[in-house]
Amino acid sequence: MNKQQILEYYSNDFVTKQILHNSRDREIAGAFWDGTYDQRPNILQFPSDIIQMAKKGVTSFHYSVEHWTNAMSIVTGTDNYDRLRKGWDVLIDIDSKMTIEESKIAATLVCRLLEKYGIKNYGIKFSGRRGFHIILPWVMFPKAIDYNDAAKMYPAVPRIISRFVRKKIRQELLEELIKTKGAKSLFSMFEEVPEKISPYFFVEIEKDWGNRHMFRAPFSLNEKTWLVSTPLEFSQIKDFDPKSAEPRHVIANSNTFPDFFRGEENEAQDLLLEAMDWYTTVKKEKPRQKKQIIVWEQKITEEYFPPCIKNIISGMSDGRKRSIFTLVNFLRMANWSWPEIEGKVMEWNDKNRPPLPRSIVLSQLRWSQTNQRTTANCPPDGDLFYTDTGICRPDKTCTAGTNKIAIKNPVVYPFKLMKIKRKERPLRRGYSCGAC
Repeated sequence: MNKQQILEYYSNDFVTKQILHNSRDREIAGAFWDGTYDQRPNILQFPSDIIQMAKKGVTSFHYSVEHWTNAMSIVTGTDNYDRLRKGWDVLIDIDSKMTIEESKIAATLVCRLLEKYGIKNYGIKFSGRRGFHIILPWVMFPKAIDYNDAAKMYPAVPRIISRFVRKKIRQELLEELIKTKGAKSLFSMFEEVPEKISPYFFVEIEKDWGNRHMFRAPFSLNEKTWLVSTPLEFSQIKDFDPKSAEPRHVIANSNTFPDFFRGEENEAQDLLLEAMDWYTTVKKEKPRQKKQIIVWEQKITEEYFPPCIKNIISGMSDGRKRSIFTLVNFLRMANWSWPEIEGKVMEWNDKNRPPLPRSIVLSQLRWSQTNQRTTANCPPDGDLFYTDTGICRPDKTCTAGTNKIAIKNPVVYPFKLMKIKRKERPLRRGYSCGAC
């Protein structure tokens, strides 16, 4: 679509009214075609706001899952989130690495699970590409959990619910994928068949979003396909044809779409309680182990990098955004200087097919410079970062001669390898990674 066509779409009365109506109490973000965002925070007050943003070059509109008393007072990097937040929605974001058919299977299983807990009014919509969004609005949840203000229990509670949903449908999802696609077709995505396969390698259900997380607004365009993110009924998922989400079809059938944000008071209470009970059990079964501190002063060179990091820096086609996080933090923990990290990340992005927009890479680098994190632990804890992106291909140093990964975190790998090669260096006061 060209700029004039985009403007004509967002100028349509039905589209404008829908985006404006559903934006109440939410932070709004306008995105440009290259993936960069317009100013934040932002809100919508009048239909003309949408049209003016489209004239400015905005191609899609995104809502916060959080509800705010005054979104324009949000200040990045401060502690005013809890003070301003007055609620949140649970968004189950489903995306396939293969085709939309795998997302249909996952969405169907999620909806059936929700209905088992008495939830009938969940909203579901096509993402605009290969996935679906399922939403449980704030009205569905009790406003106090264990005598605590539920509005302040974000993102912890939504994360617990999302992970609980993943756990409940995991086995059935894998079985359905094998039944539908065939084991040979699924395994063809691996260079060699792993011992254990997660269905979330093929179709992901997001579980780790945090403060100010955004999702594509209903009736917003998707820049990768120029299809519309359209609300659906559960009965429409199986036979849904993305062509029906072309802008001209959406306008022509504007009176047929269900309300995406619907729900009855405390409708999701049973799901919440069981998810919280499950999480308590999981925490008891897996107590946190005492961390060991690895101190190393010298820069760790690439010859000692683990296979997952080497696979990242060789270039990727999927999982690039998640892998920036892994690469930057591994290099930082390996005592690379910040200019060296920036240079390596830019070199890596040139190898990607396609490369990420430069604006996204620079944004992630800026964020990582002020928000230092450790790399995620190895699978199974780190499936999202390693297994699901296809970069986890353990070698004998990873497995220590066993049939499973024997190290806790990729940053441990160089020290294991140094020991094996008898090239240990003295540990001195200096950098402490605190990862393992």
